Amino acid sequence: LLKNDCLGIKELSKIQAVLDICNREYEAGLTFEGLVRGRLDDEKTYRLLSEGYTQNVFQFASRGMTRFLQDMRPERIDDLIAANALYRPATLESGSAEKFLLCRREEVAPVYLWGTYEALKNTYGVLVFQEQLAQMAREVGAFSLAEGVRLLKLISKKKVSEIHALKEKFMSGAAAKGCPREDATRIWEMIEAGGGYLFNASHATAYAVTSYVGAYLKANYPTAFYTVALQWADDKEIPLLMSEMELCSNARIVPPEINTSRQEFFTNY
Repeated sequence: LLKNDCLGIKELSKIQAVLDICNREYEAGLTFEGLVRGRLDDEKTYRLLSEGYTQNVFQFASRGMTRFLQDMRPERIDDLIAANALYRPATLESGSAEKFLLCRREEVAPVYLWGTYEALKNTYGVLVFQEQLAQMAREVGAFSLAEGVRLLKLISKKKVSEIHALKEKFMSGAAAKGCPREDATRIWEMIEAGGGYLFNASHATAYAVTSYVGAYLKANYPTAFYTVALQWADDKEIPLLMSEMELCSNARIVPPEINTSRQEFFTNY
């Protein structure tokens, strides 16, 4: 069965407002669906995020996340998905986020334990997503898909006695598949340690795609983007937005003019 999480976030309204300006002022012919179904590979977008110009970009505007993106220097949508899942207190404390960055920057070679390559190849050997845990349980420990999902739930709820029973099943299944006991032990430790804080990949993907669309509009249609950002901003946010705008774009705020000015920010170029 397909499980859908429907979140009401104002970011979608803001993005639609930017799209409306782009289509009205520039005849851009843009839609949210069109951008999402595109290649998601715009170089200007990733360069903007890598340089730390993240103000008003969904999920990426905090100082910590901005630094994380600057360290990561994302180049593809998978990087943004991983960033959404990794920049969280438990993941940072566990060292997983730092290990991911080191491997991402090719400063350290990723290590894949027996049978884990397929599950972890897109995250440099680091366990990041809940789905990877279930996949490793299946491919290494001979669990069924349902048992892998159950294992994840038990670990997240700290059901110690039931987890112990599944450990025995995992070790037996791994031995039957030919996995060395040392690797099986280390894989189980990875699963048990990460199960309590791993993020759902589909959730991270939905967030990352939304973030990408906002960043794409910021990189390619800055006047429209900042118009909406300033319309929605609190008074204390406006100076930060204006400062960033002058650093990373050709958008500018002109002085008030009695014949043309309105009650809110608007685009006229």
